[in-house]
Amino acid sequence: MVSKFSDTQNTNDKLTLILFKTYFFESAHYMPAFSKKHSYGNIHGHTFEITVFVKGKKNPSKGWVMDFKKIDAIVNPLIRKIDHKLLNDVKGLENPTSENIAIWFWKNIKKKIPNLKEIEINRPRVGGCSYSE
Repeated sequence: MVSKFSDTQNTNDKLTLILFKTYFFESAHYMPAFSKKHSYGNIHGHTFEITVFVKGKKNPSKGWVMDFKKIDAIVNPLIRKIDHKLLNDVKGLENPTSENIAIWFWKNIKKKIPNLKEIEINRPRVGGCSYSE
């Protein structure tokens, strides 16, 4: 007997999917372009979210685009570099805007995840940005 889902399964294996995983970190920073008289020019902290988007075909034998544990193995060491740190002290983040944080993550992840689609940085209740190439 043939499963009524077999045709759907074969069709779905050809679809392009976007997988995403979200991480959180707490960091302090200041904006060097602002004077100390401005609140942005003083050290202050935020809770940040980073969402990593990976685009690809579903592996027919495993049923996924990529193992979440592989993404964790790439992203978590980067999070450890910046969690509860002053971002301005991290190489490449001397001017730690949301835009530059997104680009920093992209540059550090893209070599290890070639099918990286997008990086999104979010400051909850404030806003954020996304970066892709």
